[in-house]
Amino acid sequence: MPHHEVYALLRTEAGQLMVDAGWGQLFVAALGGGSTVKILDIAYQEWRKRKDKLDTAEQFVDRHLDPLLKAADELVGKLRSLAEDDFKAIHGVIPDDRCLENHDLASLLYLFGCFWAQVEVIRQEGMSVAMAKDERGLRLQNFFDCLEGRRVRIVARVFQRAVGETFRTETGMKTFVAFVAAFEANEHIKRWIMPLATFLSRTEHTTERQQLLQYGVVVHAMIDLLDPKHSITRKRPSMPNKLTTKSWTALNYRVFGVYLKFVKDRQKYIGPPKKAPEKRRVRRPEETLEPEGSERLLGRL
Repeated sequence: MPHHEVYALLRTEAGQLMVDAGWGQLFVAALGGGSTVKILDIAYQEWRKRKDKLDTAEQFVDRHLDPLLKAADELVGKLRSLAEDDFKAIHGVIPDDRCLENHDLASLLYLFGCFWAQVEVIRQEGMSVAMAKDERGLRLQNFFDCLEGRRVRIVARVFQRAVGETFRTETGMKTFVAFVAAFEANEHIKRWIMPLATFLSRTEHTTERQQLLQYGVVVHAMIDLLDPKHSITRKRPSMPNKLTTKSWTALNYRVFGVYLKFVKDRQKYIGPPKKAPEKRRVRRPEETLEPEGSERLLGRL
């Protein structure tokens, strides 16, 4: 190879080495300079945002869980008390302007209103909070979805939310006396509460009574799961003996089998599997022996 070509080749390779060395020096400088600091700062800010969201969800649940569970506990206590006598205390109540004269019905309406009001507080204020980031918040959402499900809820979702809204005040919740006064004087409030009053007045019928019992079972399970040590609620026994086979099946396979799979001790709330009632065998006419024929037969013997 001629000398001038060798010289040109060496100069090209030397230049390439200088270029490579320049990029390497720039990369090393970047690692030790402001670029690395900037990258780390961005990564830290993202981590901080995620942690803040997690902390916010946990703090939100901590703040709202106590009043919700207290309202739920009082509701379950009242339901259990009435269920022991198959809700006879509110049978036959006519859902009209004077229905709150039945104190058991008035009390039950009030407790439902307080519970649904707490649900609405969490729903509305929790829109800007990632509740699912907190395990309790995620399970709480699952319970809310279940309680508003078409086969579990006792009134349409819009009435439940409206009742909750009517119980909220600027300082908290309506007192019982204020609720009764508002119901008797305010047609607007009565309009939203009356569907619940109508449902509860029909608990002498098996369908409504069983639907109410199923709702109470779900609320009871929510209390036990979110307050397992019963720090703010009472430890109450369940009432599985009041459930029909149909209700047991619905709770076992649909509610706890689909919506609330994380509830482990489901038999505490629904009891062991129920046997279908035995069908009485109907005797055919030819198998029936009339008394006179029986006497003739004995005479022959």
